[in-house]
This record gives sequence, structure tokens and C-alpha cells, in this order.
Amino acid sequence: MLTYVHVLKDARLDATIGNYHSQPQDDNWVVQALTEAARLSRTRSTIRIHTTESEITNAIRDLRNKSDEYGELARSLAKSGKSFVLARPERESPIWRDLMKLMKDGKMPTPSPLVTYVVHTAAITDYERVYTGVVMVGLGTIVVHATASTGDDLIDAELNMMEWVLQVGGGGGRIDVHHSTDGARRIWEQADHLAKQEGTHDLGRSGTRLRSLAREAFRIRTQIQAARAPNPLFDRFARFAASTCWADGNIL
Repeated sequence: MLTYVHVLKDARLDATIGNYHSQPQDDNWVVQALTEAARLSRTRSTIRIHTTESEITNAIRDLRNKSDEYGELARSLAKSGKSFVLARPERESPIWRDLMKLMKDGKMPTPSPLVTYVVHTAAITDYERVYTGVVMVGLGTIVVHATASTGDDLIDAELNMMEWVLQVGGGGGRIDVHHSTDGARRIWEQADHLAKQEGTHDLGRSGTRLRSLAREAFRIRTQIQAARAPNPLFDRFARFAASTCWADGNIL
């Protein structure tokens, strides 16, 4: 099987999205792989190829040297204004590098058939701002988003990420969520109790926030529930996204 991860920056969502799929591998799998990579990319674009396969690395070098072996592929690329460049390993984001290795080894974790998206959020603070990351996995996509907000309330920041998830998810299905902070996790674990709480104290504010999220989820026909256990890989990715935001980096 050939597995592809098409990674692009979505300015509208302010997120990095990896669309992944697999297809049977034929005898001429190197050309097949590069043709599919070109198909997934925009016209007149430079396509950075991250690969674990030496045959693909050699093919890209041969294309650059105008080898006759890949003449048909070269003509197709020239017609659409596309070109390949090999991505340097040291410039690969750890998230996508780890995912490629997992897919190659057949160990990519996927949601159960009953779950539409698995969501992990993480938040850290320097007591002036909160830096939050979210990883949303399902329907053949991995969405990574990070943002910063004023203040130091980690619980509130992680729940803000759920508002973003509901907007991006499109409605319908079930979302299993795991938060990095105990307080945010308990909101979903104790949802029946908290939904009845009112007032300005901590429980009242949590209840108000929960009801707001529940109304929005109901409106778009989405069920939210606490994940039974975190997925260590996606939990690490969410923490990495939050840390990257704190470092003011853009390496997702």
C-alpha cells in the first residue's frame, strides 16, 4: 500500500491540515506516488516531498536532471507548472515526520467507527497569556491549530478550543475529547452534575460554559463526550502545538 499525507496551511482556519489516504501499490509505484502527489497539489506550485523511500528520493533527483526514464511525468509536471523539491529532514516538523513513520509501519491510530473526531487539547501559560494547541483527527484528516489569548485561565482556554472544533467539524457525529488540564477534563466527566450549576462561583461558571457548548453541539447535531483515555501520540502533538505557539514559532 502507498500512503500519502498532503499537508497544507489553511489561512481561513488558521490551521495546518494533513489529509491522508492509502491506495494499492502497483509495479510502477514510484511514478504512481509522484503522480498522486502532483494531483493533490495546486497548479504552478513547488511541492516539497517528505519521504521515507530512497526510490522516490532518487526519482526526484532524476527528474531534476531530466532523465528520460520519467519523461511522461516530467511533461505532465511542466504542463501544470508544478515541480518537486526534496524537503530537508531537519526542516520537517516532528508531527508529520512521526506520522509518516507510523503510517509506514502500519501503526497509525485511527478513531473507532463510532467516533467522527478524536480531539486533544493542551494549554500552557506564562501568567500573562495562555498558549493553546488542539489536534483533531478523523475522516482522513489531521487538523493542528494553535492560538494565544490574554490571561492565565487554562480551563477556559481549552474550552475555547472546543468552540473552534465545533465550528471546524461541520456538525454531525460524535467527538471524543481529552484536555490536558484536570479541570477541563472534569467538565465533560461530570457534565450531568455541572449542567445544573448556576451562579458566579467556579462551579456556576463551569456550568454556564458547559451549557453554552452543549447548546451549540445540539444545534449542529454533534455529541461530545470525554475520551476514555488520551492517545499518547495526539496528546503529545497538542502539547507540541501549544509549545510552538508559546515559542512564537511557525513550524507546524
